[in-house]
Amino acid sequence: MDGHGDGYDAFATDRLWKASSFFEDPATYETSLFAPIQLDVPQIKLDHPYAPKKPLEQELRLPDIDSFEFGPLPELDSSDEASISIDTPPPAQEEDVWQVALDLGPAKKDVTFFTWESFEHPEHVERNTPYITESGPAAFDAALVHDHAKTAAGRVVKDHVLLESLWNLGLGRSSILFSFNAKSRSFEPAIADGRASGVSPRTAQSITNQFVRTGNTFLYLRSFVERTFASADSIPARVALATAVSSLLSTFEEHLGRQSNNIRSILQLQHLFAKPRGILSHVAQTVDAVKHARSNQHLSSLIHHRLLEAEEGDSYIRKLSCQILRQVAEPSIDLLSEWVGIRQEQETVPFADRGGFVAVNDNPEHQGPTEYVFRSELMPGFVSPEDGNTIFETGNALRFLKHHHPDHPLASLHKFAVQSPPLEWKFDWKDIETVSKKAKAYEEELRKAILEFSSGSPKQKAMITVVKDSSSQQTDEPTDHEQCLQDSMRLLDGLPKQLLSDLPDELKLLTERVLQGHEGSYSAGTNTFSPPLSITSTLSFGPLLSAQAKLVNATTVRLFFRSHKLRLHLALQRQYHLFGDGVFSSGLASALFDPDRESAERHKGQMRSGVHMGLQLGSRESWPPASSELRLALMGLLSESYFSSALYNSTQDTNTAPAPGRDNNELPGQLNFAVRQLDESAMEKVMDPYGLYALDFLRLQYVPPSPLNLVITSVALEKYDYIFRFLLRILRMIFVIAHLPRQYPDSDSRCFRTEAHHFVTALSTYIFQTGIAEHWDAFQSYVTTLEHRLAQEDAANEIGVRVTEGLAAIRDAHEKCLDSILFSLLLRRRQRKVMALIEEIFELILLFAKKQNPETNVEDNVKDMYLKLRGKIKVFLNVCRQLTGKKGYGKGKGTAEEDTMERLGVLLEMNTYFSQSAV
Repeated sequence: MDGHGDGYDAFATDRLWKASSFFEDPATYETSLFAPIQLDVPQIKLDHPYAPKKPLEQELRLPDIDSFEFGPLPELDSSDEASISIDTPPPAQEEDVWQVALDLGPAKKDVTFFTWESFEHPEHVERNTPYITESGPAAFDAALVHDHAKTAAGRVVKDHVLLESLWNLGLGRSSILFSFNAKSRSFEPAIADGRASGVSPRTAQSITNQFVRTGNTFLYLRSFVERTFASADSIPARVALATAVSSLLSTFEEHLGRQSNNIRSILQLQHLFAKPRGILSHVAQTVDAVKHARSNQHLSSLIHHRLLEAEEGDSYIRKLSCQILRQVAEPSIDLLSEWVGIRQEQETVPFADRGGFVAVNDNPEHQGPTEYVFRSELMPGFVSPEDGNTIFETGNALRFLKHHHPDHPLASLHKFAVQSPPLEWKFDWKDIETVSKKAKAYEEELRKAILEFSSGSPKQKAMITVVKDSSSQQTDEPTDHEQCLQDSMRLLDGLPKQLLSDLPDELKLLTERVLQGHEGSYSAGTNTFSPPLSITSTLSFGPLLSAQAKLVNATTVRLFFRSHKLRLHLALQRQYHLFGDGVFSSGLASALFDPDRESAERHKGQMRSGVHMGLQLGSRESWPPASSELRLALMGLLSESYFSSALYNSTQDTNTAPAPGRDNNELPGQLNFAVRQLDESAMEKVMDPYGLYALDFLRLQYVPPSPLNLVITSVALEKYDYIFRFLLRILRMIFVIAHLPRQYPDSDSRCFRTEAHHFVTALSTYIFQTGIAEHWDAFQSYVTTLEHRLAQEDAANEIGVRVTEGLAAIRDAHEKCLDSILFSLLLRRRQRKVMALIEEIFELILLFAKKQNPETNVEDNVKDMYLKLRGKIKVFLNVCRQLTGKKGYGKGKGTAEEDTMERLGVLLEMNTYFSQSAV
């Protein structure tokens, strides 16, 4: 330390990095341990011809390159014969030193080893070790007996008896020391305080309890297996689970039985039961979790959830759980395979009656083929919602093929020698890649068969004929009963063959590998490079389901457009339900509202001609009309407009005779007028001939022919009916304002007529040109594009390449179009208040038209009616302005819905007329 006197602070940190004064300067430091070597090379006498003769600085100096010369090289003695022989003698056998040492025995056999005590005191006698743990189990038992007053020593049981009893206990069997109590449902020891020699009572009790739990679990699983096999109501998935559990238990018994003779201690026994104990505990928890499952899908979903919980646990439990799940999910996977057509369907039980995800639509009015409904809640949990929808739509379209085109390759794979791979659940990348390759090969084979069938290839026709002939020959050939009897006797006299059920299954093989510690080499489970368990189902099922769905969709879409005239029926809805045909709209308005037509109402003593008759709504007091009036007024309206329309002419071939349906006036889909079912409150509104709801009873009835109901669904028909009812009111309002008088004695009446005419005209223009036409044109464009891609595929002799969407995509686009129309027409439920405001304006216009009839009496004066009309129109305009920028009225900024609402506002008010404060 530096000499700072007594005031130096030893704990100060300001000089912490300063070197101590006791350290010497490294530059002047010379070690005394290793002195530098001083070599005087010339004084050292080295007996070597190449030793240096001069100092090292001169000896190590490189020679001058220019003046350096090599000296003469000595000549080598030549030898005629090779100095090395090719034939090398074999090496002599080396002596094993360890074997020699073993034969000689220990060295210095007469030398005795002494301790320090015996060396100092020859009479010293060695004592035993003072540690009780090194004195053997007898000393430990003696110590326990000596300390019996404080701690119970227990009774020592012979080792071989205890080991055998614990081994049986672990397998759920009774023995000398343990028996099963049916009341407590557990094993109980015959000697409560029995223990092994050298083991404390507490440790012995812990070991016993461990094996008791293992035995109870073993017995519980065995009881589950027996109950499941004995029950007649067991579902297939539960039977598969019981089979897997039975395989595990039998494998445990075989493995533990082979190792029973090698057990010498309790530690060995515990180690032997370590893995079986963990597996049994996990399986018992799984069995307990699925005890309330009532369907194959529910049970397999629960086990899949248990597998996801065990994903981060022990690897061998994951592997076994994967294999158990594969076996338990097999009934559900088979059901999926049958539905999508990659497995032969069981025809004995209808598919909807098998408790799956498919149900039949219980509609008593429905006629024709069975209509299926998707029950997503019954789809197995390991199938994603997207895959579930794809599976249902593929199977639903396949049912259409089987019903209407039974000879198609997709409807009968066996007739075209197309073998589909099974739907398998794999858990590692290698197997998943194999599944993908099989699916691709199946897709190419099936695509080739479909193209040959579509082109009418003679090869495919010959194949179908051969299949039919072979099947008929099998049924027509006489049976040689004598030969069959001889074959049966020969089979019974022979040695029994090994059944497939006796062969070890994959679960048994995997369990044996797990117990032997070789589970890492088995590919049935997950390993480090396997995908996450949550997506293995999608990776395993996706390739095959995608291939099947792609070809089914392309085939069904083709048939719908070309064989079943889907385009015609869609255009029919546009023409009549959405008032796309002007001839039909004007004819319907005349038949319903024209007062100049002959009345279809029955009068006493008056004969009805039945020609050009009408209901005269707004000019009569009795309402609603009778069914005979409806028939007379609307008779022939639909058929005349249809058979004279461009839609009908586009379906006719100029080179062929007219369709037979023209003679009996049969319209597509049995299109006709019908009476709507109404409740009491709606019927009361219909009774008023001057009210807005007078025509709510009238509807268009259309039944989509099978299989078009897969696209034009009952939900879509309800939307069409809702739109038709609103358009019928609009048609009535157009007729009413067009027939209002043009001359009035007062200005209020003239203003009322002008503003009412403007409101109805602007609203109807928006409804037909924007609310309906734009959305329908977008849907038509989608259908046209789809047909164009189909034509491109046909030209390139392809299928399922350019067109992969199916009937579900067309149905969704159709219903989306109807939803957009409902939204633009303000007919959605959340727009109910806006529609109520429009209905109030319509009622005021109808009340004004009623006042113009001299035969009716209206108490309200025209001025009050005009003030109400103007006020409600102003409120409606304010609502339109607010809806223009409101969220939910468009798909984004400046979208179509927002623009349409703004367009409606512009049509109603271009010059701020209604925005003026003065009236």
